[in-house]
Amino acid sequence: MGVMSIREFNKNTSAAFAKVEAGEVLEITKNGKVIATLSPKPVNRMDDAEYRAAYEEMIALFRGGLPYLGGAASYEERTAR
Repeated sequence: MGVMSIREFNKNTSAAFAKVEAGEVLEITKNGKVIATLSPKPVNRMDDAEYRAAYEEMIALFRGGLPYLGGAASYEERTAR
């Protein structure tokens, strides 16, 4: 894992992305504190417990029907614009 200050990142953006493209995880720091992480692989939001709980709650709401529609929405109601 590499570390790069934000000042260095601003000066050498291409070099930073080249490192990430090569498979390295790069932490960007400001005043010694990590403010961002660049990673070659996408982050899986479902690994975050809070995000996962909100997602499951939303899916349960949709399966039960939306309150202002009086139940499950028909195809026409879902696609009407």
